[in-house]
Amino acid sequence: MISKVLDHPEIYRIEVTLPDNPLKYLNSYVLPHPDRPLIIDTGFNRPECYEALMSGLSELNIDISCSDVFVTHVHGDHSGLAYKLHKMGATIYMNPVDHNHLKENIESPAWGIMEDWYAREGFPDTIIQEQQRKNHAKLYRAEALFPIKPVNDGDILSFAGETFEAVCTPGHTKGHICLYIPSKKIMFLGDHVLFDITPNITVWSDMDDALGSYLDSLEKIAQYDVALSLPAHRKNDISMRKRIEEIKVHHRNRLNSLEEIVRREPGLTAYEIAMRLPWSMRGKEWDEFPAGQKWFAMGETLSHVDYLIARDRLISSDENKRKLYYIPQA
Repeated sequence: MISKVLDHPEIYRIEVTLPDNPLKYLNSYVLPHPDRPLIIDTGFNRPECYEALMSGLSELNIDISCSDVFVTHVHGDHSGLAYKLHKMGATIYMNPVDHNHLKENIESPAWGIMEDWYAREGFPDTIIQEQQRKNHAKLYRAEALFPIKPVNDGDILSFAGETFEAVCTPGHTKGHICLYIPSKKIMFLGDHVLFDITPNITVWSDMDDALGSYLDSLEKIAQYDVALSLPAHRKNDISMRKRIEEIKVHHRNRLNSLEEIVRREPGLTAYEIAMRLPWSMRGKEWDEFPAGQKWFAMGETLSHVDYLIARDRLISSDENKRKLYYIPQA
């Protein structure tokens, strides 16, 4: 399904279905142009996503062989089809930090590192094994590495007859980039700011204090004059700056809740903390969460734990091959 977002510049949104995924669909934005159209984000590397994207591009008469594709970040629902589009002749633009992360996962998968990490934090082996079979990020990523035109923070880029500024916003991933059109005050947000869900902020083996980086990136992007903000998932009904304030409150409340849980029950693992935190899952209890949602919740819990440890609000202790958490003594 496609819809027109704006007349000047001409922007369309292709709704790329994400089957069996709580996100439901990706907003792939397209700026048509007689010479080089721009496509922002692709969808997972799976037939349903490919068909939805190709159908929308065909309806817009987009010639992929002379198109530019901008990938906001490494996650499979954004980069999964980039290799296929490259093989069809498209030029792929991406932050080299996230591209290198994809390279490492394709050539030497880092999932084992994360699984061992989560196990030390109390994540049950049975759920880890289920994740090994069902994780969409593993199953539907790009099947091979693709070459890129590297994009870094502050780069000025020309796409589809418009001038863009690349705004690096680490947090959701280490190399996440938003695209800004200064003359039109339009911001393509990727997953940095979402409007009816909060972006998942998880831990990374090569990124310290992901939540701290994310909150800094929110402050950074709030300085931009934005009249139209375009997220990669769902819709937006409020201003970007108002939503940023809501997200900051969400994380502040989550940090306070986590601290209170550990104060009440010192010596919990991160998994036990995650079980006790409030989550929005349509009224479901923790035991009813699918394995994938428990994995995301665990990563988000660990990012909040890291934030508190970095600010001396929490300490850890290794006991019986498990990491346990405590409030520091005053």
